[in-house]
Amino acid sequence: MKKNNFFLVLSALLCFGFFDTVTAQCPNCTIALPVGIPADTILIDSLIPAYKNAYYEEGISYRLPYTTDPLAAVAPPGTNVPLGVSIDDFTILSVTGLPPGLTWTGDRPAPMVYDEAAPQTRDGCITLCGIPGASGTFNINVNLGIRIAGFVVPSPPIPLEFIVFPDTNASFLLDTSGGCAPFGAVITNLIPSNGNAGFSYAWDFGNGMTSIAENPDTVWYNFNMTSDTVVAITQQVIIDTFPYLLESIVVAADPGNSCNDDVGFPPFVVAGAPDMYMIMIGHGDTINTDPNFALIGNTQNNEYPRDTMVFPGPIELGAGQMYSLEIWDDDTAVPFGTDDPCGSGPVTFSAALGVGVHTLTSGSMTIEITLSHYIDTINYVDSVRVQYCNVSVDQIKNVERSLSIYPNPTSDAVNIQFQLNGGSKDVDLVLSDVLGRTLYTEQMKNFNGTYNQPLDLSREANGVYILHLRVGSDVISRKIVLQK
Repeated sequence: MKKNNFFLVLSALLCFGFFDTVTAQCPNCTIALPVGIPADTILIDSLIPAYKNAYYEEGISYRLPYTTDPLAAVAPPGTNVPLGVSIDDFTILSVTGLPPGLTWTGDRPAPMVYDEAAPQTRDGCITLCGIPGASGTFNINVNLGIRIAGFVVPSPPIPLEFIVFPDTNASFLLDTSGGCAPFGAVITNLIPSNGNAGFSYAWDFGNGMTSIAENPDTVWYNFNMTSDTVVAITQQVIIDTFPYLLESIVVAADPGNSCNDDVGFPPFVVAGAPDMYMIMIGHGDTINTDPNFALIGNTQNNEYPRDTMVFPGPIELGAGQMYSLEIWDDDTAVPFGTDDPCGSGPVTFSAALGVGVHTLTSGSMTIEITLSHYIDTINYVDSVRVQYCNVSVDQIKNVERSLSIYPNPTSDAVNIQFQLNGGSKDVDLVLSDVLGRTLYTEQMKNFNGTYNQPLDLSREANGVYILHLRVGSDVISRKIVLQK
């Protein structure tokens, strides 16, 4: 537990919701405060950060004052807070700016009013819960009311930073969490095919555009709107690179008794039930389940069909390979006996049969083989916040068209060129890696004209980097490939 600046404390209390209408989704909280703390005080416990795409549920407890004395103790320098004045109540009015997916529940109905008088305490708690759909540092605007002597003291929105760490299981990364329309988002695919077959991709960018490209181009968001909106970007990756497997082989039936043990020396060996084993040839290998050789295993002796061939499976089947399967009766343990083939000869099969149980016949013998094949499907969703900022579309488009980065790929440095005309803007150049770590920044206040400068990358490791060009509230992003 710790004491904080009053304004930061109050804003921390308020950073747990998006709209009052959704507060019923989180579980109820329980007030848990240390024993012995003063009744007229400001106290709030800490709240851990969230992780993107991971369920989050965290409760905090707090105590608010009923006089101005605790306020004076934590007021910023230069702030004149009179002592000994009673505070009628505190009201949490509204909260905006939480990352999408989070909501909250308080210990009392919204708007949350704290008006207890001494000796009662103004204690409360809030539960924040949900699955954050975006990572980064979010600026939350908090609105609250303080009533003194019957008058509501106006309070401007209080900004609070709330941290959501990136998802370590993300299958793609975005270079930005949003911006003023129009802006471009650069997507970095974290599940590359590396040139291997069997990978397929499906993208829905939430702006009416889709793609099946492995590495899509910059996605532009240029909506005609009058308010902010959160747009979902979805990716589906289907990985079909796993082998087909032979799970089991069963001699299902043999009504013609083609596999019959006809060697017997009563009373020691009884003719009839065979000791079946299999021989499978293919892909340059021979698999033999003869119990006398004990190479892989064997079935129960002296059994008629239905009989399962025993082997430490599953057996991987090579792509495009044909396999020959034979069933035999083991008679080598019998004096002067010889092994007998079952059915009318070998049967052939391959992975081309596909997944499932397949029936093969050899004369009167019926053999069932079971093939399996695993296909991995990965679905992932991220989002960007498209903001209505009433900016010039033509100006940002002209900057985007003039932006040139060369050579790309590069082995040591790139040259960056762009033009900004039609009015001065604050411009930032930011270079980051695919994990979002900032490697270089350059800030230009009230820039107007032509920019033409080199950027040295010789100290960086090979890989993909993202260059962000921020013009006012807009962001233009480009990939840079470093290959030394």
